[in-house]
Amino acid sequence: MSYLVLARKYRPQSFDAVIGQDHITSKLKTAIQNNKVAHAYLFSGPRGVGKTTCARILAKELNSVKAEAASFDLDGNMDIIEIDGASNRGIDEIRQLRESVQFVPMSGMYKIYIVDEVHMLTGEAFNALLKTLEEPPAHVKFIFATTDPQKVPATVLSRCQRCDFKRIPLELMVNGLKAVCTAESIKADEDALFAVARASQGSMRDGLSILDQLGASANARITLKDVADMLGLVETEYLFKVTEGVAGKDASKVLRELDQMINQGKDAKELTRDMIEHFRNLMVMKVGGKDLESLIDYSKIYKEMLFTQSGKLAMRDIMCGMDALVASQDMARITGSSRVALELALVRMTQEGQPAVTAAPQAIVRQVTAPVQIKPVISPAAVSPKPLASPSPIKILSNNKGAIDLSLPSPMPAMAGVVALDEIRRMWHELTFAVSQKKISVGTYLQEGRPLNIAGDLLTIAFDPAQAFHKECLDTHESLDIISKVLSQALNTTLRVQLLIVENMAQDKAEAVDDALNMFQAEVVNEWHSDE
Repeated sequence: MSYLVLARKYRPQSFDAVIGQDHITSKLKTAIQNNKVAHAYLFSGPRGVGKTTCARILAKELNSVKAEAASFDLDGNMDIIEIDGASNRGIDEIRQLRESVQFVPMSGMYKIYIVDEVHMLTGEAFNALLKTLEEPPAHVKFIFATTDPQKVPATVLSRCQRCDFKRIPLELMVNGLKAVCTAESIKADEDALFAVARASQGSMRDGLSILDQLGASANARITLKDVADMLGLVETEYLFKVTEGVAGKDASKVLRELDQMINQGKDAKELTRDMIEHFRNLMVMKVGGKDLESLIDYSKIYKEMLFTQSGKLAMRDIMCGMDALVASQDMARITGSSRVALELALVRMTQEGQPAVTAAPQAIVRQVTAPVQIKPVISPAAVSPKPLASPSPIKILSNNKGAIDLSLPSPMPAMAGVVALDEIRRMWHELTFAVSQKKISVGTYLQEGRPLNIAGDLLTIAFDPAQAFHKECLDTHESLDIISKVLSQALNTTLRVQLLIVENMAQDKAEAVDDALNMFQAEVVNEWHSDE
C-alpha cells in the first residue's frame, strides 16, 4: 500500500477534530442543528488552517443522516462537487455550473459546490455567478474558500456568510504535532516541535508536512538541530550568544559568533530577521516581564532565558538595537551584501552607550556651554536676513500631507560671504526643513544635531550621545554631500560639513524658545513658572 502523507492521513473528519477554529465550528454546528444553514458561505483565512476541511465536513454533515455520518463517503459523492477556482476561472466554467445547479441531488438533501481559491475567478465569471448565487435553487449550497478575500468582489461578499479563519495558536499546534508523533511512534524533542510550529506560521498542514520530512530523514529522535538544518533556521542558542556580546559591548565576540553561524550555512538575511524577532521578544519581556510572556511564541524554557537576558539590557539598548537591525535591511538592499550590513549593525549596537570619542579639541567642545561667536565679514547693514520660509500650521493642516510640507521651499534670502554661527543656529529649523525637501530622512536625522562651530568654510554639527545612531546614518558621503549643497545654496556661500558626538550637549532654553517662535511665526503672550 502506498504511503499516505501525514497531512492527508490526519485530516479532521469532524468539526470536533478541527484545531484552533472553535469560533467557526461551533457556529456551523449550531446552524445545522437549528436548520439555519445559509445558502452560501465564504471561508477566508491563511493557508492550511482548515478552510477546505471545514467545507468538506459541512458538506458531509448536510448530506448525511446523523446515524450514518461516520460512514458517509465524501470521495466520489456525486452531490458534492469540488472546483478549483485557479484552474476553472473562466466564464465558460461558471456557465456550466449555472446549468448543472438545476439538477436535483442524486442521494443527499443538497447539491453542494465547494469552490477553492475563489478569488482567482475572473471578473466576468463572478458577474455570471451573481444571479445564481443570490437566488439559488432550494437544493443548492455554495461554499467558497479563499486566502485573499480582498480580491473577491463586494457584490459576491454581500451574498455570502463570511467565516474568517485564524492562524492556529502555537500551543495548539504543538499539542497537535505531539498527538501525531504519539500515533506514528515518532520521538521528538519539545523544542524541536516548537520550532516546527513557529516555522509553520499557524498552518497545521505545513507543520505536518515538515514533520513528515523530519520523520523520514531524522535518526532515532528529532532534535532542534535537525529542524534548524532542514529549514535553514538559526538555533536560539546562537541568538542568545550574539546578544550576550551586544550586552557586554564585546564587538569581537559578536563577529565571531556571527561568522560561526554563517559558516554553518545560515543565511545572513534570515539571521537579520531572527535577530529582529529576538530583540522584539526582549522588548516584550522588558516591558511586561512574565505578565506578557503569552505574546511570545516559544517554549517555557526559552521564555525564562529571555526574561533573564532582558535584565542585562537597558530598554534604550534594545530599541536602538532594533533600529540598527531594521536599518541594516535597507543597507543590504542597497549594497547587495546582507552580511556586511548585519555586521555593521551588530558592531554599532556594541558601541551604544560607550563614552563618546571625538576628534574635536576641547576648545570646540566647550563651545556648547560657552559658544564663541564669529562675526560676519560684512556689516549687518549690508544684509538683513529674514527667517526662511517654514510651513505655517495652517498650510500644514490644509495640504493633506501631514506635518511635513513636501512642496518646494520658498527661495531663501541671499547672504553673500561667511555667515555667523548664531545666524545658522537661528535658522536651523528652516535649514533642516530645506534639507528634508531634498531627502526627508537626512533632514529628519539632521534636526537632532546642533551647529557647534564654523571655521572658514567648515561647519561642525554636534550630536548628543543619545543621537549617535542619527549621526552615524548621516556620516556618509551621500548624506554629507546633500547637507553641504543645501546649506551652501540656502546661505549663499560655500560650506563643508563635519559631524561630531559631544557629551552633555544641551540647548539653551531661551534659544529653544526663540527657535519655536520663529518656526511657528508666533509671539510670547504670557510667561509664568512654578516653584514646585
